[in-house]
Amino acid sequence: MKRLCEVAVLICAGIVVAAEAQEFEPTKPAAEHQLLKRFVGEWGFESSAYMAPGEAPMKSTGTMTGHMIGDLWVIVVMKVDAEDQGFHGQATFGFDSMKTRKYVGTWADSMSAHLWRYEGTVDGNKLMMNTEGPHPADPDQMAKARDTWEFKGDDLILLTTQIEGPDGKMMTLMTGTGTRKK
Repeated sequence: MKRLCEVAVLICAGIVVAAEAQEFEPTKPAAEHQLLKRFVGEWGFESSAYMAPGEAPMKSTGTMTGHMIGDLWVIVVMKVDAEDQGFHGQATFGFDSMKTRKYVGTWADSMSAHLWRYEGTVDGNKLMMNTEGPHPADPDQMAKARDTWEFKGDDLILLTTQIEGPDGKMMTLMTGTGTRKK
């Protein structure tokens, strides 16, 4: 029994030494992570939601707040006062420098039980995040969607949310303007 305990101690000591020999190396930010810092701050937000073709858009105002988690992720929280109900949503954006070499993220909000998972690219000053989720006109049908965040300088962000229509073309569901608070 004593010998069994000595062997167990030696095995445990070997595991600890092996674990200490493999130092954890945190992910270093890539150049692409710099774009995420553009979301950081307090923003006023105005939006227009297009509920049905030919109808006037539903206008709303609110706030957007962005903060970094280290140098690799940004959290963007939106709170909007809509005409008949409030809206609260949260995005997480990062850049997968290890596997896909694409921007990745999620979106969750107070009006949908669906967790939207993004994958996207940058074109100039536009972050284009593609996803798929329930179509607003028919929640039983999945549709491709895209959020495009266009940075117009340091203090202005334009957001366009589009979804694939029945003809396969992208149609605009919502446009928004974020203006940095001074």
